[in-house]
Amino acid sequence: MTLPWSFLRAAGGAVMPPSKSLGNVLPGLAITLVISAIAYMVSSLHQSFDALVISVIFGMLVMNMFDDHGAMDAGIDLAFKVCLPVGIALYGLQLRLTGTHVPYLPAIAAVFVFMFAVTFFIARGFGLSRRLAVLLGTGLSVSGATAVVVISPVVGAKKEETSVSILALIVVGLTGMLTYRFLPDLLALSVGKFAFLSGTTLPMLGQVKVAASAMGEESLKIALDYKLIRLSALAVVVAVALVFSSVRDRTVDLPWFIVVFFALAVSVNMSDAVAGFAVAIKPVGKFFLTTALSALGMSISFDSVTEDGINPILALFLAWGIIVMAVYLALSVVY
Repeated sequence: MTLPWSFLRAAGGAVMPPSKSLGNVLPGLAITLVISAIAYMVSSLHQSFDALVISVIFGMLVMNMFDDHGAMDAGIDLAFKVCLPVGIALYGLQLRLTGTHVPYLPAIAAVFVFMFAVTFFIARGFGLSRRLAVLLGTGLSVSGATAVVVISPVVGAKKEETSVSILALIVVGLTGMLTYRFLPDLLALSVGKFAFLSGTTLPMLGQVKVAASAMGEESLKIALDYKLIRLSALAVVVAVALVFSSVRDRTVDLPWFIVVFFALAVSVNMSDAVAGFAVAIKPVGKFFLTTALSALGMSISFDSVTEDGINPILALFLAWGIIVMAVYLALSVVY
């Protein structure tokens, strides 16, 4: 089953078809919002917890408890169709290029391109689809689950591909978060080198925070600067994906939420007023994405996610291992 991007690409039209009354959508919509709220609250308990990740896992666990959930499908579908495009559009406000380590942008960009290329080609070598390879490459090189969610409609990914990408990134990211704290002693890394390794090779922001803090506040601050620069690359990935899609299909079809996404990404980097607004609106955009991911988790089964077997996780682990080793060797030569 493919994602209902036809709705998302529509510039207007009714949100709720006439045949879907409030009574039909209320059960599914309510449980989606409840799961999203729980995921949002759980994510506040520790900096390593990601609301998007928690919501898709909770959604899968809850929905797979029911043999028959037909009464909730309409509400789940509505939540996904409304919240995903709004969440993606508002996420453009988070792509602000800031930090004291902007001069290191070429090095970070080189690592980003290397990470995406290695992950993509290894995933293809494991027999994974081109869409899934792009999702894994984007998630590992940019910002984990968030990047996967944003790029999915652009490449026409299936729900199952989106979910399995997020799950693979969870496994790899948590492994890195737990093991990186041993690297400074094992590899004799300085604060600067460890911050660079943590900030450029772990997929999710919370994982970078936990790992980089192993060497203190200075390491954490530098690593977060690197991570935020990586995050800004999401706009580039989306733009490149749109170009390739238009060349392949010989059409230019920009969904409204991608247009807003780019407009907000540009404005937040050009206006301090917009940047201030971005801080205030961030929880709103995050809640929309969390709700969309809850609906995504509830709309798929465990069997459909495991269709590709363990290959996505193995491919991502292999790619990540090569990337970490390559970055370490590069740091040893350069510094």
